[in-house]
Amino acid sequence: MPFDHRDELNRLAALRAYDILDTAPEDCLDGLARLAAQLAGTPMAALSFVDATRVWRKAAVGLDERELARDDAPCGQVVACGDAVIVDAERFYAGMPVAPPGGDVLGVLAVMDDVPRALTAAQLDGLRTLAAAAMAQLESRRSRRAATGPQDERFRQLADALPYIVWSATPDGTVDFANRSVVDYAGLADVRRISEQWIELLHPDDVERTLAAWSEAVRTESVFSGEYRLRRAADDVYRWHLAKGMPIRDGDGRITKWYGTTTDIHDMKVAHEAIGSLAFYDTLTGLPNRRLLMDRLAHAVAEHARPARFGAVLLLDLDNFKSINDTLGHDNGDLLLDLVAERLLAGVAAPDVVARLGGDEFVIVLEDLGTLEEAAARQAGDVARRILAALGTPFDLAGHERHVTPSIGVALFGAAAPGVSELLKQADLAMYQAKAAGRNTFCFFEPATQTAAVARAGLEADLRQGLARGEFLLHYQPQLDAGGMVAGVEALLRWQHPQRGIVFPAEFIPLAEQTGLILPLGQWVIEEACRELAQLGADAATRHLQVAVNVSARQFRQPGFVADVLAALSGAGANPRRLGIELTESLLVEDIDSVVAKMDALKRHGVRFALDDFGTGYSTLTCLKRLPLDRLNIDRSFVANVLHDTRDFAIVNAIAVLGRSLGIDVIAEGVETPAQRDLLLDCGCTALQGHLFGRPVPAAQR
Repeated sequence: MPFDHRDELNRLAALRAYDILDTAPEDCLDGLARLAAQLAGTPMAALSFVDATRVWRKAAVGLDERELARDDAPCGQVVACGDAVIVDAERFYAGMPVAPPGGDVLGVLAVMDDVPRALTAAQLDGLRTLAAAAMAQLESRRSRRAATGPQDERFRQLADALPYIVWSATPDGTVDFANRSVVDYAGLADVRRISEQWIELLHPDDVERTLAAWSEAVRTESVFSGEYRLRRAADDVYRWHLAKGMPIRDGDGRITKWYGTTTDIHDMKVAHEAIGSLAFYDTLTGLPNRRLLMDRLAHAVAEHARPARFGAVLLLDLDNFKSINDTLGHDNGDLLLDLVAERLLAGVAAPDVVARLGGDEFVIVLEDLGTLEEAAARQAGDVARRILAALGTPFDLAGHERHVTPSIGVALFGAAAPGVSELLKQADLAMYQAKAAGRNTFCFFEPATQTAAVARAGLEADLRQGLARGEFLLHYQPQLDAGGMVAGVEALLRWQHPQRGIVFPAEFIPLAEQTGLILPLGQWVIEEACRELAQLGADAATRHLQVAVNVSARQFRQPGFVADVLAALSGAGANPRRLGIELTESLLVEDIDSVVAKMDALKRHGVRFALDDFGTGYSTLTCLKRLPLDRLNIDRSFVANVLHDTRDFAIVNAIAVLGRSLGIDVIAEGVETPAQRDLLLDCGCTALQGHLFGRPVPAAQR
């Protein structure tokens, strides 16, 4: 026995008289432990009684151990000093003695946390009151009376010390007590009529729902939980509260009382709603965002599949929206999006969904378009036409009048609808059809379009893999001078596809241009051509040959193009004077000054330039005069009919004369017959290329 003096013996005798050790849990005492944790805001609390050698927990919150050695627990200090003990070191502990007035400490009501914290004076007073309530319950047990301790003056003192509403009710659910917090909050003179007053404080829209939930809890004798709005007297505003009520039972399991708390959660609820709005609504337009759209569209698709009704998805993209941002700034661009959202909402029926998918894309979901596909398409088309008309009137953007047109893709859904993502893809494909059709119009999804899109996606994936796996190679076609001698070769790109065999550029270059893959592909072509040029230069018989390389406009416009070409030449050890770069006339549409500057930079190193497919594009005599060209390439379309079409002959002859006048070589491409060769030489062409002289072959077969 750790204490051998008489006081300890008396304390232990008093504890045994209450017959509390090793008894079953009791709702009332469990409730006091929970109130203690809630009051202090700690994750752990316990009502413990201290024996000679152990601390036994009658009620606990957040603790699994039922008992522990007395010497290892702070409870022993409370018993020893007879007063509260607070430990605020690595872990927090605050224990209040449970003792009869003027008597020995029988137990401890304690709150605990794994981290340091501090309690206010009000919280400490509340814990003392709860400890007193625990002692009162012990007295009640000993005298075998009903558990009325929490309803006496001690409980009222505790309740009035708490910053939130505390209430109690009779077993039949009649509220019979509320603390001073409800008086202060609601501006009541007193709470003598609290059984009626609390209903009067509820928001009218919450009365029926709240009373039904409370009645159900009383009927089923289960814990009550409900959210409702209470009117605050200070500003006459209804604020959201969370009410929790717990039934207290006697030894026979009968409910003797209800105790509960009501806490103001208005600010937290508003914050949660704001977070929900950010998660599901577009912050600029207030429309549902992609996440909420996908949820509502999935619901609409499921609803229309069962009775086989039709609905439609309209995907709308603003034409040339980027020009608004570029010319008027992003603030006016945002204003335009907001105004577009208003017009879209005004143009559809109330049940229909209007959402912002992102950027300048909007989606409209139309429901209940009937059971006939043709009629549904007609209704969806009518809505699309209304949208075109609504957006066709000018927009006032901070004093700037601007016209904006949309391209709209329409996809129907019904009994055989695809998944939500696939449905949006269909609408997206139809929208791009509308753009291709001239914009400011709408198109319905067609399966053929999807087939083409799938094929295009497959080709793009193969193209990326082909780059990574090194499936591309160069074939070389000879170019002859007027004397019939080989003067050079043109490097022509080929794709050695593992399944399809040799794929020609016409099939994959347009896709490479659209996807940006033309940049790494074009750089590889230049580097590979330079390596071949270096090998030709190492042989006395071929060192005079030139290698011509086609360069796309997109690749030429890259800021580092000049440096990339020079690095490829240097890395391969090739002669720059034997490299020829062939450009297309599309390059001349924009920024001719930058084009000339890059050409001059490379020509200073000896690189030569040719204008490919001359006569089919955008070049003018003014551009031709400014460009430092070495050669003009006559397109094969003129050469093909030069013997039979006087206009083709006139064009070929004019180009040859023009080249001669400007001191520029002229090469005719696509020469197939000796008659074509002879006529082209008579016109003044200085070089020829075509199958008559040799087909493109790999370097090893040249």
